Amino acid sequence: MFEHRGGSSRLYVLLRPSGGTATRTVDLRILSDGRVGLAAYTSLTSLVRNCGNGQPWGLVDEQGLAEIRASAEIDVVLLDAPLPLQDRCISASNSSPDSYMTDPLR
Repeated sequence: MFEHRGGSSRLYVLLRPSGGTATRTVDLRILSDGRVGLAAYTSLTSLVRNCGNGQPWGLVDEQGLAEIRASAEIDVVLLDAPLPLQDRCISASNSSPDSYMTDPLR
């Protein structure tokens, strides 16, 4: 179980393009020790601060997180972890990062 803003169980996860199509997949990270990590953020502000203002994202609840963990061999969920500077998605515009979802918590 995880909590977000007053007990709401939602996390922002990183997305990336999938094979040159318009679809997106969850962006998993290979850590320096070989483990597979899923970066997840407790707020859109934290995602932008740690990943850049151009990072595509999706919002998942506890069941969605469980489905992601079941469909991929994820060793660890990294909460509010900063991405290395070279991996951040910085956009020239000051708009919010792309998502195929709206943020109901804004």
